Amino acid sequence: MNHLHPRITIAWRLVGVISALLLTVLTGALEARLLAPAGISLVLPGLITACVAAVGFVLALTWPSLRYRHWLWLVERDRVLIHKGVVWRSRSLIPRVRVQHVDTRTSPLQRWLGLSSLIIYTAGTRGADAEIPGLDSDQAESLREQLAHLEDLDEGP
Repeated sequence: MNHLHPRITIAWRLVGVISALLLTVLTGALEARLLAPAGISLVLPGLITACVAAVGFVLALTWPSLRYRHWLWLVERDRVLIHKGVVWRSRSLIPRVRVQHVDTRTSPLQRWLGLSSLIIYTAGTRGADAEIPGLDSDQAESLREQLAHLEDLDEGP
């Protein structure tokens, strides 16, 4: 089984820190707007905001390492295996005969880090059935080509 590229943890951390920052600002605004005018006082003003900020930033910095450790994938001749999840774990096995087409996708953040996601569309479903994020861009292109040409292997002599 293969791990994702280690740089994906940088992307996940940046997204987590931005989310924690926005949640902290929103919590601070709600605390100032709702609790203070209502006369509700805590031991320390801003205690709720400080707690939200602390938990948010700790999770933003630690969760990506756990997520990375539990994200495994493997492309074999007859199937694609994906194992993921820290708390809720999932194991997907996609038979290659169900693969309809394969795309690569990159966000601006992924491009900056030299990463791509591999999207696998399968027969009988709507939308993408599976995604492998955080692959090196060259590796994602290579896997896309490999999966796109797997059907050609059966049509040999």
